[in-house]
Amino acid sequence: MSYEVLARRWRPQTFDDVVGQSHVTVTLANALRSERLSHAILLAGPRGVGKTSIARILARSLNCDEGPTEKPCGRCSPCVEIANSTSLDVQEIDAASHTGVDNVRELRDSIRYAAAPGKHRIFIIDEVHMLSQAAFNALLKTLEEPPPRSLFIFATTDPQKIPVTVLSRVQRFDLKRLGGSELLSRLRQIVASEAIEIPESVLRAIIREVDGSLRDALTLLDRLVSGFGSSISEEAAGAVLDLVDRRILLDVLDPVLERDPANALSALRRALEKGVAPTRLAADLLEEVRNHVVACIVKDPGELVQLAEEEVAEVRERARKHDVETFQRLFRVLLSRTQELGFAPRPAHALEMAVVRLATLPSSESLSALMTRLEALENGGAPGPGGGGSTRGEGSGTRPRPRGTGGAPGQRAGSPPRREVPRARAPASTPPPRRDLDQEARLRNEAKSHPLVREIIDVLDAEICEIRTHSTLPPAPALDEDPR
Repeated sequence: MSYEVLARRWRPQTFDDVVGQSHVTVTLANALRSERLSHAILLAGPRGVGKTSIARILARSLNCDEGPTEKPCGRCSPCVEIANSTSLDVQEIDAASHTGVDNVRELRDSIRYAAAPGKHRIFIIDEVHMLSQAAFNALLKTLEEPPPRSLFIFATTDPQKIPVTVLSRVQRFDLKRLGGSELLSRLRQIVASEAIEIPESVLRAIIREVDGSLRDALTLLDRLVSGFGSSISEEAAGAVLDLVDRRILLDVLDPVLERDPANALSALRRALEKGVAPTRLAADLLEEVRNHVVACIVKDPGELVQLAEEEVAEVRERARKHDVETFQRLFRVLLSRTQELGFAPRPAHALEMAVVRLATLPSSESLSALMTRLEALENGGAPGPGGGGSTRGEGSGTRPRPRGTGGAPGQRAGSPPRREVPRARAPASTPPPRRDLDQEARLRNEAKSHPLVREIIDVLDAEICEIRTHSTLPPAPALDEDPR
């Protein structure tokens, strides 16, 4: 087969073609221009963001007939051989299948041979974190004192597995996940060049699926093109890529916002009968609620949500009818219930109960207002504090004894004893009446069953559930704690 997939056909050929990694490409281009390039480079980052492409571009920049240059020509023999992985001076090694110390010894022996005149010996080791500890140790001396005109380029998705002794000998560059606008701009360019007719809503759905990976986005796009040719409809894309239609999500969300659990449950059942996994449906519904929170806060949410313009306008219109607290509470409750789907024997039933819970949440009145109403109810239904009480020192039936009376300490030496003047005894204070215990229990039961109290309990139920969920997680170890 001679077909070349889109991910390989649109692989970047120069630093300018790399999407979203200017903090790396600009630094490497300046290092080439000033001839201050390190002998060992580590490219770390998630999958499909350009690590191997940048390594090949750097190799071509060094060995190009016009180089070293930051813009390789792509036409000379070294550039073509490096692009086809047939160059003798540039070796690409997959560390996942060459993990042993013997493989590193072979590499160390081959680096002794000089490259072609004016060229560099370059070793690109992909997924370098898969090397064994012995292999890393065998590579340390070569990394510290490499032969002249040699370069090691390491690529990894898991840099924390690389020993510190290796990290201290390389120059590290961290690649980032691509943003939605960067991916959308690149996909628009590719579909225009390939003459592919595809709705923008499908492109945005692809972006939501790939988690910032351009290679994954091109793989999904190639899958659609292979199945439907150059004209792709939204329905066909949803069937092939197993995407959840937003109309299904809105059919569930609208009854929830209207406090209609019956219709929300029916819409959810129709979605599950179409074969959508409960966990997938819950995750997409969670994202839809998050988009409405953003629409409530941001005036122009187009850059923060991966939706078409007409869909953004629809989200803003729906969010305008409700306050942000409503969607935040829906998000918190749905998040806590979604975490429980993995432990449920029937995840579909657990998701149904979560949707019923969302549709039966009380109105999102602020807690301060509810507490104010509760205090007003308490003050109006029971006597205020302080009634019938007594203060210390007044009305208590006791008076301070006057100085110098009633005893030897108050007499003068040699004087006759003083005569006590009889005083009327103050009446003893009457203790407050004891509250009837049965009446107190009855008042407490009435307070618990009051609608306002029940409303406050329902409002706090989502917060309590969230606290309970997070309290079950193991505590993070202290920074100064021994990991052993």
